[in-house]
Amino acid sequence: MQAADSRSQVRPCNGRARRTRSVRASVALVIAAVIAASTASQRAEAEWGEATGDPGHFGVVLESAAELGGDNLIDVFYRHGGTQHIKAGDGVTVGGGIHYRPVAFPVDFAATVGYKFVRTSSYDTDLGVNRAVIKLTGTVPLGNHFWFTAGPVWHVGTNLNGDGYVQDVDFDDAVGGMAGFGWRWIGVSYTYIKYRGPFAGSVDASNGGITFAWKF
Repeated sequence: MQAADSRSQVRPCNGRARRTRSVRASVALVIAAVIAASTASQRAEAEWGEATGDPGHFGVVLESAAELGGDNLIDVFYRHGGTQHIKAGDGVTVGGGIHYRPVAFPVDFAATVGYKFVRTSSYDTDLGVNRAVIKLTGTVPLGNHFWFTAGPVWHVGTNLNGDGYVQDVDFDDAVGGMAGFGWRWIGVSYTYIKYRGPFAGSVDASNGGITFAWKF
């Protein structure tokens, strides 16, 4: 019994030694894992690139935006009593393009083409506005992953689809300008632009919204 007790007393001691070595090994493994994860994260971030791009890097841009503003084009009245106002600057944009940041100075130049559209909240109609959006922008870093961007914008093939409820309208191609500010891949922007069509005067399609851009 004493031998057994002696062994039982020794085993916990050996167990503590084993646990101590095990804990040390676990801590070492955790530290190694943290370092590896940090390195992988930095590599992944470098591969994705900042919103301002990496010096000397030529890559691809994927972007989207949700914008509101401009003059009313259509007022939709629903049977349940609700009303929806479709404005010239309203719409969701999805697009993509290319970007390049020269080594000589910190400006990332991008050229993108997107499709912008807005519809009514009713699913049984295509009433809305469609257009293609072409942008040439330059993005400047401000530090801590913040950035400022600006450049000219072209809206091409802008069309009001009346879907039989109102007359279709084809607007002339329009040129405007945009400016934006953001952090990493999310930002806010303002676009100044006006549409002209088969009528006197112009329609203000200026808008503001939230933008998302991923650069590879």
